[in-house]
Amino acid sequence: MDRRVALVCAWCGPVFLVLFVVGFWFVAGFVPPPKPSDSAAQIAAFYRDNTDRIRVGMLLSMVATALLAPFIVLITSQMKRRNPRLALLADIQLLGGFALLLLVMLPIALIALAAFRPERPAETTQLLNDAALFILFWVFSTPVVEYLAMAAYSLMDRSDRPLFPRWVGWFDVATAVIFVTGAPVLFVKDGPFAWNGLLAFWAVLFIFAGWVLVSFVYVLREALTPEM
Repeated sequence: MDRRVALVCAWCGPVFLVLFVVGFWFVAGFVPPPKPSDSAAQIAAFYRDNTDRIRVGMLLSMVATALLAPFIVLITSQMKRRNPRLALLADIQLLGGFALLLLVMLPIALIALAAFRPERPAETTQLLNDAALFILFWVFSTPVVEYLAMAAYSLMDRSDRPLFPRWVGWFDVATAVIFVTGAPVLFVKDGPFAWNGLLAFWAVLFIFAGWVLVSFVYVLREALTPEM
Protein backbone atom coordinates (compact mmCIF):
# COMPACT_ATOMS: atom_id res chain seq x y z
CA MET A 1 0.00 0.00 0.00
CA ASP A 2 1.40 3.39 -1.00
CA ARG A 3 1.91 5.39 2.20
CA ARG A 4 1.13 8.75 0.60
CA VAL A 5 -2.21 7.55 -0.73
CA ALA A 6 -3.04 5.99 2.62
CA LEU A 7 -2.24 9.22 4.46
CA VAL A 8 -4.47 11.24 2.13
CA CYS A 9 -7.31 8.76 2.63
CA ALA A 10 -6.82 8.85 6.41
CA TRP A 11 -6.99 12.64 6.56
CA CYS A 12 -10.20 12.56 4.52
CA GLY A 13 -11.97 11.50 7.74
CA PRO A 14 -11.37 14.59 9.89
CA VAL A 15 -11.55 16.91 6.87
CA PHE A 16 -14.98 15.48 6.10
CA LEU A 17 -16.03 16.11 9.69
CA VAL A 18 -14.88 19.74 9.70
CA LEU A 19 -16.42 20.60 6.31
CA PHE A 20 -19.68 18.86 7.15
CA VAL A 21 -20.03 20.64 10.49
CA VAL A 22 -19.29 23.98 8.85
CA GLY A 23 -21.75 23.39 6.02
CA PHE A 24 -24.59 21.62 7.77
CA TRP A 25 -24.36 23.41 11.11
CA PHE A 26 -22.84 26.87 10.84
CA VAL A 27 -23.81 27.81 7.29
CA ALA A 28 -27.13 26.03 6.66
CA GLY A 29 -28.30 26.18 10.27
CA PHE A 30 -29.55 22.57 10.40
CA VAL A 31 -28.18 21.86 13.87
CA PRO A 32 -30.63 21.25 15.36
CA PRO A 33 -32.88 20.63 12.34
CA PRO A 34 -36.42 22.01 12.04
CA LYS A 35 -38.74 20.30 14.50
CA PRO A 36 -40.81 17.38 13.19
CA SER A 37 -43.76 18.99 14.97
CA ASP A 38 -43.42 22.22 12.94
CA SER A 39 -46.25 23.06 10.56
CA ALA A 40 -45.84 23.18 6.80
CA ALA A 41 -45.95 26.99 6.97
CA GLN A 42 -43.13 27.06 9.55
CA ILE A 43 -40.95 24.71 7.49
CA ALA A 44 -41.56 26.69 4.31
CA ALA A 45 -40.75 29.95 6.09
CA PHE A 46 -37.46 28.50 7.33
CA TYR A 47 -36.45 27.62 3.76
CA ARG A 48 -37.59 30.97 2.35
CA ASP A 49 -35.78 32.97 5.03
CA ASN A 50 -32.54 31.01 4.71
CA THR A 51 -32.48 29.99 1.05
CA ASP A 52 -28.94 31.07 0.18
CA ARG A 53 -27.50 29.83 3.47
CA ILE A 54 -29.08 26.42 2.95
CA ARG A 55 -27.86 26.18 -0.64
CA VAL A 56 -24.26 27.05 0.26
CA GLY A 57 -24.35 24.84 3.35
CA MET A 58 -25.62 21.86 1.40
CA LEU A 59 -22.97 22.42 -1.27
CA LEU A 60 -20.25 22.26 1.38
CA SER A 61 -21.90 19.25 2.97
CA MET A 62 -22.09 17.41 -0.35
CA VAL A 63 -18.39 18.02 -1.04
CA ALA A 64 -17.56 16.91 2.50
CA THR A 65 -19.55 13.69 2.28
CA ALA A 66 -17.60 12.50 -0.76
CA LEU A 67 -14.52 12.36 1.48
CA LEU A 68 -16.12 9.56 3.47
CA ALA A 69 -15.55 7.20 0.54
CA PRO A 70 -11.72 7.08 0.61
CA PHE A 71 -11.78 7.04 4.42
CA ILE A 72 -14.09 4.02 4.55
CA VAL A 73 -12.16 2.19 1.81
CA LEU A 74 -8.92 2.75 3.74
CA ILE A 75 -10.46 1.25 6.88
CA THR A 76 -11.49 -1.82 4.87
CA SER A 77 -8.10 -2.16 3.21
CA GLN A 78 -6.23 -1.93 6.51
CA MET A 79 -8.57 -4.40 8.19
CA LYS A 80 -7.88 -6.95 5.46
CA ARG A 81 -4.15 -6.29 5.44
CA ARG A 82 -3.74 -6.52 9.18
CA ASN A 83 -5.84 -9.66 9.67
CA PRO A 84 -6.82 -11.53 6.46
CA ARG A 85 -8.63 -14.14 8.56
CA LEU A 86 -11.29 -11.52 9.34
CA ALA A 87 -11.57 -10.20 5.78
CA LEU A 88 -15.28 -10.99 5.64
CA LEU A 89 -15.93 -8.52 8.45
CA ALA A 90 -13.94 -5.94 6.48
CA ASP A 91 -16.19 -6.49 3.46
CA ILE A 92 -19.30 -6.07 5.64
CA GLN A 93 -17.82 -2.84 6.98
CA LEU A 94 -17.25 -1.63 3.42
CA LEU A 95 -20.83 -2.31 2.31
CA GLY A 96 -22.24 -0.75 5.48
CA GLY A 97 -20.00 2.27 5.00
CA PHE A 98 -21.13 2.66 1.38
CA ALA A 99 -24.76 2.56 2.52
CA LEU A 100 -23.94 5.17 5.18
CA LEU A 101 -22.46 7.37 2.47
CA LEU A 102 -25.69 7.19 0.46
CA LEU A 103 -27.79 7.83 3.57
CA VAL A 104 -25.94 11.09 4.12
CA MET A 105 -25.76 12.26 0.50
CA LEU A 106 -29.43 11.68 -0.34
CA PRO A 107 -30.79 13.90 2.50
CA ILE A 108 -28.34 16.63 1.52
CA ALA A 109 -29.66 16.49 -2.05
CA LEU A 110 -33.29 16.61 -0.85
CA ILE A 111 -32.65 19.61 1.42
CA ALA A 112 -30.90 21.37 -1.46
CA LEU A 113 -33.84 20.54 -3.71
CA ALA A 114 -36.25 22.07 -1.19
CA ALA A 115 -34.13 25.25 -1.19
CA PHE A 116 -33.92 25.26 -5.01
CA ARG A 117 -37.53 26.49 -5.34
CA PRO A 118 -38.52 28.01 -1.97
CA GLU A 119 -41.67 29.41 -3.62
CA ARG A 120 -43.15 25.90 -3.83
CA PRO A 121 -46.36 25.16 -1.90
CA ALA A 122 -45.56 24.83 1.80
CA GLU A 123 -46.72 21.21 1.90
CA THR A 124 -44.24 20.25 -0.84
CA THR A 125 -41.35 21.89 0.98
CA GLN A 126 -42.40 20.13 4.16
CA LEU A 127 -42.49 16.79 2.33
CA LEU A 128 -38.96 17.25 0.99
CA ASN A 129 -37.71 18.31 4.40
CA ASP A 130 -39.45 15.37 6.09
CA ALA A 131 -38.02 12.92 3.56
CA ALA A 132 -34.47 14.25 4.04
CA LEU A 133 -34.48 14.21 7.83
CA PHE A 134 -36.37 10.92 7.98
CA ILE A 135 -33.76 9.21 5.83
CA LEU A 136 -30.90 10.80 7.77
CA PHE A 137 -32.10 9.88 11.25
CA TRP A 138 -34.40 6.88 10.85
CA VAL A 139 -32.60 4.61 8.38
CA PHE A 140 -30.23 3.31 11.04
CA SER A 141 -29.86 -0.40 10.26
CA THR A 142 -27.00 -0.42 7.73
CA PRO A 143 -24.71 1.90 9.76
CA VAL A 144 -25.39 -0.34 12.77
CA VAL A 145 -24.22 -3.36 10.76
CA GLU A 146 -21.05 -1.47 9.80
CA TYR A 147 -20.21 -0.58 13.40
CA LEU A 148 -20.97 -4.08 14.66
CA ALA A 149 -18.71 -5.55 11.97
CA MET A 150 -15.89 -3.27 13.12
CA ALA A 151 -16.63 -4.15 16.75
CA ALA A 152 -16.46 -7.86 16.00
CA TYR A 153 -13.19 -7.35 14.13
CA SER A 154 -11.58 -5.49 17.04
CA LEU A 155 -12.79 -7.95 19.65
CA MET A 156 -11.83 -11.04 17.63
CA ASP A 157 -8.41 -9.83 16.53
CA ARG A 158 -5.90 -11.64 18.79
CA SER A 159 -2.80 -10.71 16.80
CA ASP A 160 0.29 -9.24 18.44
CA ARG A 161 -0.28 -5.84 16.86
CA PRO A 162 -4.00 -5.38 16.14
CA LEU A 163 -5.27 -2.55 13.97
CA PHE A 164 -7.72 -1.44 16.69
CA PRO A 165 -7.37 -2.09 20.43
CA ARG A 166 -10.19 -3.92 22.17
CA TRP A 167 -11.61 -0.75 23.72
CA VAL A 168 -12.32 0.56 20.20
CA GLY A 169 -14.44 -2.53 19.62
CA TRP A 170 -16.58 -1.66 22.63
CA PHE A 171 -16.76 1.94 21.41
CA ASP A 172 -18.07 0.62 18.08
CA VAL A 173 -20.71 -1.36 19.99
CA ALA A 174 -21.73 1.82 21.83
CA THR A 175 -21.93 3.66 18.50
CA ALA A 176 -24.25 0.99 17.11
CA VAL A 177 -26.46 1.16 20.21
CA ILE A 178 -26.73 4.96 19.99
CA PHE A 179 -27.66 4.75 16.31
CA VAL A 180 -30.52 2.38 17.18
CA THR A 181 -32.14 5.29 19.04
CA GLY A 182 -33.16 6.50 15.58
CA ALA A 183 -35.78 3.75 15.40
CA PRO A 184 -38.47 5.65 17.41
CA VAL A 185 -38.22 8.61 14.99
CA LEU A 186 -40.95 6.80 13.05
CA PHE A 187 -43.39 7.15 15.94
CA VAL A 188 -42.71 10.48 17.70
CA LYS A 189 -42.52 14.16 16.85
CA ASP A 190 -41.34 15.47 20.22
CA GLY A 191 -38.97 14.42 22.99
CA PRO A 192 -35.55 12.73 23.06
CA PHE A 193 -36.39 10.27 20.27
CA ALA A 194 -37.61 12.89 17.78
CA TRP A 195 -35.18 13.69 14.96
CA ASN A 196 -34.15 16.89 16.77
CA GLY A 197 -34.10 15.25 20.21
CA LEU A 198 -31.39 14.47 22.74
CA LEU A 199 -30.90 10.84 21.71
CA ALA A 200 -31.95 10.51 18.07
CA PHE A 201 -30.11 13.70 17.08
CA TRP A 202 -27.54 15.01 19.58
CA ALA A 203 -26.29 11.65 20.82
CA VAL A 204 -26.03 10.29 17.27
CA LEU A 205 -24.26 13.44 16.08
CA PHE A 206 -21.57 13.32 18.76
CA ILE A 207 -21.04 9.54 18.75
CA PHE A 208 -20.62 9.61 14.96
CA ALA A 209 -18.08 12.42 15.22
CA GLY A 210 -16.30 10.40 17.89
CA TRP A 211 -16.31 7.31 15.67
CA VAL A 212 -14.70 9.24 12.80
CA LEU A 213 -11.98 10.66 15.06
CA VAL A 214 -11.24 7.39 16.87
CA SER A 215 -11.06 5.49 13.58
CA PHE A 216 -8.83 8.22 12.14
CA VAL A 217 -6.28 7.90 14.95
CA TYR A 218 -5.75 4.20 14.31
CA VAL A 219 -5.85 4.19 10.50
CA LEU A 220 -3.38 7.09 10.55
CA ARG A 221 -1.12 5.13 12.90
CA GLU A 222 -1.32 2.16 10.57
CA ALA A 223 -0.57 4.34 7.52
CA LEU A 224 2.54 5.70 9.26
CA THR A 225 3.79 2.25 10.32
CA PRO A 226 6.50 0.79 8.06
CA GLU A 227 5.43 -2.41 6.34
CA MET A 228 6.81 -5.53 7.97
